[in-house]
Amino acid sequence: MKSIAILTPSYLPDLQSFVRLHESVLRCTEVETRHHVIVPRRDLKAFREIRSPRLQVWAESDFLPASFRPTDRLAALRRRLPILPSTINCSAINLHRPWPPVRGWILQQILKLSAATELQSDAVVIIDSDVILLRPMPAATYFQDDTVRLYEKPGAVTSDLERHTRWTRTAYDLLGIPWQGESSFPDYVGGIVSWDPNVVRACRQRIEFVTESDWATAVAGCLHFSEFILYGTYLRHFGTEGQLSFRGSSTLCHSYWSPSPLVGRGADSFLSAYDPRDLAVHVQSNSGTPQDVIDRIVAELVSRRAS
Repeated sequence: MKSIAILTPSYLPDLQSFVRLHESVLRCTEVETRHHVIVPRRDLKAFREIRSPRLQVWAESDFLPASFRPTDRLAALRRRLPILPSTINCSAINLHRPWPPVRGWILQQILKLSAATELQSDAVVIIDSDVILLRPMPAATYFQDDTVRLYEKPGAVTSDLERHTRWTRTAYDLLGIPWQGESSFPDYVGGIVSWDPNVVRACRQRIEFVTESDWATAVAGCLHFSEFILYGTYLRHFGTEGQLSFRGSSTLCHSYWSPSPLVGRGADSFLSAYDPRDLAVHVQSNSGTPQDVIDRIVAELVSRRAS
């Protein structure tokens, strides 16, 4: 029987959201499935108070390369004092390449790429703290024979998605793929994404071959980077026929990505667009959406499923 490990990088400001996610993991996954959360060392105590037999709490340092030194106190100071310049957004220092400092967004992605090969499972399912599972999610969801499911939405990244295009360009550079300037690229970004640990390992090796440095140092030096687009781009160009044999164009998660609050008619429209085949709902935490709105959305979707 194939196994999955659920992986969620998080930190103290997202603790309540993470608790809701973990409670949904307990409801919707098999008892053999473990949930792994990676947090700054200063937040270990708070997350370990969750006291769940299926939760493993890790410190960031457990998965960082030896040359990386977490600076989570400085990162916390930056959040409390937003008047500080963005260049102080420093969550770690890489002694092999101290500048630019490793920003929190990049550090979380490095942690995913590192932990994915260490969790002793056949697949790693990465789920953000602000996701809530609504339907059963058995491990078999992510396997077709020995192949791990790849989320890939062909042609979804076009020139109007500037950040996605930059992320794709970065993936090409790291993997040594000539940039042809195509009009569109596949999208691989979602609230729930599954990875094959063997593919992650091979992808990291490819980065080291191309950049002639360790993979984490190469990634940490990028200003624009997406771990999901890196993984998907690697498979698209270097994956075997077998590794590419199980692809789905749905993230299995109904997501709201806008930075503005989801309220009023927007919330109603979001509910109307829910696909009953989705396993989860995801409202981006930095959207500022009131918790009572999220609770109403979840309650409505759960009610629909029950009826």
